[in-house]
Amino acid sequence: MTKILSNAYCGVATFLALTFLMFYCASATAAAQDQSAQSVFNSTCASCHGQNGSPTAVGKSLSAPDLTSGPVQSQSTAQLQRIISDGKANMPPFKTSLSAAQISSIVAYIRTLPKQHKSGTH
Repeated sequence: MTKILSNAYCGVATFLALTFLMFYCASATAAAQDQSAQSVFNSTCASCHGQNGSPTAVGKSLSAPDLTSGPVQSQSTAQLQRIISDGKANMPPFKTSLSAAQISSIVAYIRTLPKQHKSGTH
């Protein structure tokens, strides 16, 4: 009986440890992807759109939109991907310098900007 309880305890402990490890790794991966998206955004977009999504002086001179604004945030993911890929107005196309995955990560990062802007984390 003791051996059965010991085996059951080991099974539960192993399950809990594996579950924790799985969530920890997923969280670490998501954090790394967020950091990578932020890095790509900062090196590609921030010179006009600012690190917090609000246009810089250069961006304002080019009529770059505030990426935290409702009109930008209400656009679909596909629309934002197309704008980044093909360019729009004064914004150049980035389809030859960024991969589709990088463009998608930038769009996902842009979606976080209003939350960061409100909380002051940027």
